Amino acid sequence: MATRTISVREIFDGSKFTPYQAWICVLCFLAVLLDGFDLTIIGVALPKIKDSLNASSGALGMAVGAGLVGPLVGAIFLGMSADRWGRKRLLCLSALIFGVFTWLTAYITSVEQLALFRFLAGIGLGGAIPNALAFGCEYAPSRLRASLSTAMWAGMPGGSVIGSLAAAYLLPVYGWQSLFFVGGGLPIIIALVTALLLPESLEFLVQRGADVTRIRKIVSRISPALAKDRAVQFYSTEQKLSGIPVKHLFTRGFAMTTLLLWALFFVAFYFLWILLAWAPTFLRETGASPQQYSIGYACIHLGAFVACIVIGRLMDTFNPFRTLTVAYVLAFFSMVAFGLFSGGSFLVVAIVCVVAGFFINGANGGLVGLCTVSYPVDIRGTGVGWAYAIGKIGSLFGPVLGGYLIDMKWSVSKICLWNSFVGLLIAAGIIILQRHLAAAKRNEVPAGAESKPQAA
Repeated sequence: MATRTISVREIFDGSKFTPYQAWICVLCFLAVLLDGFDLTIIGVALPKIKDSLNASSGALGMAVGAGLVGPLVGAIFLGMSADRWGRKRLLCLSALIFGVFTWLTAYITSVEQLALFRFLAGIGLGGAIPNALAFGCEYAPSRLRASLSTAMWAGMPGGSVIGSLAAAYLLPVYGWQSLFFVGGGLPIIIALVTALLLPESLEFLVQRGADVTRIRKIVSRISPALAKDRAVQFYSTEQKLSGIPVKHLFTRGFAMTTLLLWALFFVAFYFLWILLAWAPTFLRETGASPQQYSIGYACIHLGAFVACIVIGRLMDTFNPFRTLTVAYVLAFFSMVAFGLFSGGSFLVVAIVCVVAGFFINGANGGLVGLCTVSYPVDIRGTGVGWAYAIGKIGSLFGPVLGGYLIDMKWSVSKICLWNSFVGLLIAAGIIILQRHLAAAKRNEVPAGAESKPQAA
C-alpha cells in the first residue's frame, strides 16, 4: 500500500483549531497565572510575616530576593531539560516543586526558612512558565501562535488580579498563612491535572519514535481523518540534538537571534518592573489616596490582561514585528502620560493606569510571543527559558533603580519621562531583530530537507 508523509506542523496548520487544543492552552494559561498570583501574595503577606517573625525589613528583603533568584535557576535548567525529557514531564515537575514549597512557606519560623522556601519555590515557577508557553505554542497552528502565546501570558496579570481579590478576603479572616495554602494548593492541583489529562508534545513524541498508537491517539483529537489513514506516516522537521542544550542557541545561525532576544527581554522586563514595582509609590507621591493607588494598581493589571489578548490577535492578523514596534512606541507615550497625569482626578488616574498596563505589560506579552516563534521546537524550551531568565535579571534592576531615583528626589514625571525612552529602544531592537530574521530566512536551507519520515 502506497504511503504518504505529513509533518507534525502540517497537522496543526492544516486543521481547524479544536477544543482539545484550546484545553491544552487553558492549562498552560493556568500555569502562567501562578506567576502573577505568587507576585501578589508575597507582597501582601510580607508585612504580616514581618510581625510574625519579628524580622527586620532588610532581612526580609534578602529573603524575597532569594525568591527572585529561584526563577532564574528554574528557567535555565528546567527549561533546557524539557527539550530532552519532554515538555509535559517537566511542566508537571515544575508545578509540583512550586506548589510544595509555597505550601511549606505557611509553616516558616525564621527568615532563613522563608528565603530557602522562596528560592526553591522560585525554581519550580521558573521552570513552569517557559515550558507552559512553549508547550501551548507547539499545539497552536502557525496562524494563531502569537495570539495564543500572548493570551497565555495574560495569565500573569490575571493571576495578580485574582491574588489581590483572594488576599482581600483571606488575609483578614484566615491570616497570612492561608495565602500560601491556596498559593501552594493550586499548582499541586494543576500538576496533577496536567499529569492525568495533558498529552506530551506531539513533535517530541514523533521525533523520538514513540509508540505509534500513542501518536495516532493524539492526532485523532486534532484531525480524525489523518489518524485513521494507515497510509499516512508522520515525521518531524525538527532535528534531534545532542550535547548541552544552550549551545544550540548559538549554532545553526541562531547566535544573533539569541543575543537580540536576550537584550530585548532584559530591557523589556526592566521597563515593565519600573512600573509594576513603583506604580503605587508613584501615585502616592503625586497625592493619590490609598484607595486610589490600590485601584490604580489593579487597573494596570486589568489593562495588561486585555492587551495580551488584543495585541496577540493583532500580531497574527498583521505583521507581528510591525505591530509590536508600534505597541512599544505607544508604550513610550503611555509612560510619559503616567508621569504627567498620575496626580489627576480619580478617573484620570484610572485611565492612565489602564493605558500604561495595556501598552507596557501588553507589549511585554507580545515579546514573549515573538520569542516562541523565533526558535524551532527542538530548542524552543531552552530558548524561551533562557530569554525568560535574562528578563528576570532585567526585572531586578527596575525596583533598584526606581528606589534610587526616588531617594535622589526625582519627581514622578521626571522618572517616567527618562524611563519612557526605554520603550523606543525596544522598538528599535525589534526592527533590528525583524531584519536579521528576514535575512536569515532568505539564506536558510529548507527545513527537513534531510529528515527521514518517522513512521506512525
